[in-house]
Amino acid sequence: MKSRWSWGAISGAVIVGTMLAVVPVKASDPVGVYALVERVVFEPNDSAPTAVQIWGAFAIAVTPEKRPYPLEEGYKSAVKGYLYFTCPAGKSATCTAEWNDLKSMAGKDGVAGFGTRWGTGAPKIRRADEKPASPDVYQLNTGVVPMGRNGAYPTLVTALKTALGRK
Repeated sequence: MKSRWSWGAISGAVIVGTMLAVVPVKASDPVGVYALVERVVFEPNDSAPTAVQIWGAFAIAVTPEKRPYPLEEGYKSAVKGYLYFTCPAGKSATCTAEWNDLKSMAGKDGVAGFGTRWGTGAPKIRRADEKPASPDVYQLNTGVVPMGRNGAYPTLVTALKTALGRK
């Protein structure tokens, strides 16, 4: 007796069933920092920076094993201040390109994502009155990801704007 199901129909049903079972998980977001950038300062100069100060409000990623986290998207509470970075050895062209991307977003309403959630450590958010010293190593990942005005994480965007005193 012949089966009513062909291998093509069975594999098609398995594929469709698998696609329907896939649920997006925000904790898989690879971005290490979401920022509302106010300004970017290159050190020692704009043409050949070896370090950068990124000023604004920042929400730093929390790895899944450190739950619970304040923002439902997996990020610490937004904090105003600045991040201070140096570039990993041999990656200055990539760092400069990403830092210029962040500079192009400075003073605008769009949120920028950069760095990696799975790096060697979260960057330190420094207070405005704190002198730049001991920069963190800039984590390269997927480049600078612009989120736009409202972004995919509305609570996070609101928290960043609130940290800067914006509405």
